[in-house]
Amino acid sequence: MSIDIDPAWMLAVFYTALRLGVVLMMTPIFSNLAGLVTVRVLLTLALSSLLVSGLHAALPAPALEIGPVLLNALAEVVTGVTLAFGIFAAFGAFSVAGKILDVQSGFGLGNVYDPVTRTGAPLFATMLNLVAVAVFFGMDAHHALLRGIAFSLRQVAPGSGFHALDPEAAIRQFGLMFSLGVALIIPVMLCLLLAETGLAVVSRVLPQMNVFVVGVPVKIVVGLAVFAASMGTLQPLMARVYGSIFIYWEQVLT
Repeated sequence: MSIDIDPAWMLAVFYTALRLGVVLMMTPIFSNLAGLVTVRVLLTLALSSLLVSGLHAALPAPALEIGPVLLNALAEVVTGVTLAFGIFAAFGAFSVAGKILDVQSGFGLGNVYDPVTRTGAPLFATMLNLVAVAVFFGMDAHHALLRGIAFSLRQVAPGSGFHALDPEAAIRQFGLMFSLGVALIIPVMLCLLLAETGLAVVSRVLPQMNVFVVGVPVKIVVGLAVFAASMGTLQPLMARVYGSIFIYWEQVLT
């Protein structure tokens, strides 16, 4: 019994695995699998094999020299980094929003223990990142992510070498990280600003009161209460954040 393996198919799977592996490694979606190297490698190889076999993409010519293979592999890594930046910037909007709230509400003074990264992290930033990943899978956006990767293979075939990428799209995606991050927490920011104004007025009326001691718990209560009340309004903005990933991919790959 003999098993025939097409060298061109194996090379295409190798290139696709490099691109997909970089995307999975540099994005926060699968951060919980950071320590499971074997699982990530097997998942990447399995998805790459299915994508190459299912899309019937143009297979690269088997190279007999190591130089062209290394250049094409480097091109796939660059393409993967470009795609991963779109996801990283989109989820960065939640980190920006959380860190702004941490500083404004007073939680920035201390950190909570993150069991995933085993480091200290601000409360709102950690909470928003966890909610973002849960909603991402809850909205079936991971299916759209796979369709986006398949789209990238159709637009830029595996092993086709370096391609000109639009830097303006990357700059625009980087700017969206901040604008969408602020948009996610506008109600909480306004309420905290009103609380700060009220505390400033009280401190002028009662100069003997320690505003710092009184203000921190007041801002924490206001921030948590308004954030909980505004959770129902985040769905359209979160959908826009996730949609920006695929808009960015379409811009850089076409």
